Amino acid sequence: MAVVLALSLVRFFQSVLSPLIVAAFMIVLIDGVSRFLQRRLPRAPAWLRRGIAGVMILAAFGLVAGLMVLEARPFAMQLRALVPKLDALLLRALGMIGATPTTLEEMFSGIDPGRLAGIAFSTARHLTSYAALVLIYFGFLAVSRAASARKFERLYSTARRRASALRVIQSVSHAVERYAWLQTLKALLIAFMAWILMTVLGVHDAMFAAFLVFLSAYVPIVGAVIGSVFPGLLALAQFDDLSRPILLVAILASTVFVIDNIIMPKLQGDELNLDPLFILVSLGFWAALLGAPGVLLATPLTVTVMAIADEFTSTRWVAVLLSRDGRPSGERDG
Repeated sequence: MAVVLALSLVRFFQSVLSPLIVAAFMIVLIDGVSRFLQRRLPRAPAWLRRGIAGVMILAAFGLVAGLMVLEARPFAMQLRALVPKLDALLLRALGMIGATPTTLEEMFSGIDPGRLAGIAFSTARHLTSYAALVLIYFGFLAVSRAASARKFERLYSTARRRASALRVIQSVSHAVERYAWLQTLKALLIAFMAWILMTVLGVHDAMFAAFLVFLSAYVPIVGAVIGSVFPGLLALAQFDDLSRPILLVAILASTVFVIDNIIMPKLQGDELNLDPLFILVSLGFWAALLGAPGVLLATPLTVTVMAIADEFTSTRWVAVLLSRDGRPSGERDG
């Protein structure tokens, strides 16, 4: 009953908790980058390392937003050439099955352009306010870090409980850092392969299309598959024959299959110790609770649940089920 009540409260306060979780995720990323800088700059003070890490993380998010604003319109103009080609493919497919010929414009003739514009404006406004909330939470979390250590010492009455909470925090921090690293590595591999294929085949705007592939690959399991469609659509818009788009999508889809089903499960199993089945199930679960951020953070949030459940005897079975090898704490049979 307590779990159901807690999940209901999370769902009810989604608009408040979702940006807070994203801001906390950014703080953990900054800590990870700060520890990386500590190995490279051991004499640098902690405040300087955290400052550099914070600037790097915020600059990365700003770069993503800037590229989307500057390059999205020209990219969309390139894709406008898709309409007549998709119409021809649609007419050919309908003719093969004996259906009434139609076009995309006729299929979507009932859609009100004013309503679409309103939806687009509302979405842009929501994203802007969401980003502002994330930055506000991020600022308050960064300022309150100094007092967090003192609060942590006084929060638990015994050393045993304090050690248990510290294990959870360390497990979550490690999982978030490794997850971010693994997803970045996967996204870079897929985007680099997409850029090479588009360059070899002569596809225009290959860099921005590879950038879209890179961003979409951050969504676990389904993101890379969806992202591999962008280069194919761009090639279809630029070339009259279907050979190059089909070749591009086929090779890129094969690359995604190898990375997602052979390389990444091995790396995630070693680094995060999560069952691949529950990684897939967690996508829908966290998306229902937190929306789009839940999809992006599904794996680290599931690791958080596993780490907390492992600390209590009554819930340890949950941690065992979520783990890949049945040993959520990383212990080995001896």
